[in-house]
Amino acid sequence: MNMLELNLSVIYLVPALGFFIINVFIPGPNVLNTIATSMGSGRISGIACAIATGLGVILLSLISLLGAAAIFYKIPIIYKSLTFIGGVLLIYFAKRYIQKALKSEHRIIALQGVSSKFAFRQAFLVLITNPKMMTTFLAVISLFPIVASNIQNAFIFSLIAGLCSFTGHVIFATIFSTTLASEVYMKLYRPINGFVGIFFIIYAIRLFLSIL
Repeated sequence: MNMLELNLSVIYLVPALGFFIINVFIPGPNVLNTIATSMGSGRISGIACAIATGLGVILLSLISLLGAAAIFYKIPIIYKSLTFIGGVLLIYFAKRYIQKALKSEHRIIALQGVSSKFAFRQAFLVLITNPKMMTTFLAVISLFPIVASNIQNAFIFSLIAGLCSFTGHVIFATIFSTTLASEVYMKLYRPINGFVGIFFIIYAIRLFLSIL
């Protein structure tokens, strides 16, 4: 694959990557774990969480996308149901985010004395047991079938998604490693969830209308 083909593949995957980044970086188990670990055990442990998250995203993404690609090759008609599935998942995400926006203010409890090795294992475990991750990949595949249309796109998407996750969590570990910064971040928890929830509802309506 030459450089031009690589650049075109990345451009085609930008919408899917944008959706993935928005959905993953909304405050959830992985983000809160990284911040709590950084607050109580320092930035090194927080960065260990970031490394585990990045590698975990690559692994889960490859499993999800390559599995989906294999199904698409054998059952091409499945594409016809993807739009509906994507709309349903968007409504599901929107409901969850709006519920979080309506709840009382959250607080982060710092995780004290967590070594970098333990932080890595803990962050990886949080990631692979987080049902939001698998539903996120299912939504990505449903809304943007191009990510699983071939092995090349699956690998490119997975690597970039993992790199974005790692970079984002490094930022969380660095900036929000103090109590004051984390409190400012949590002040934004409810409005962020509310805004994204409304956006997902609007996008889901557009999807449903497109298949009527």
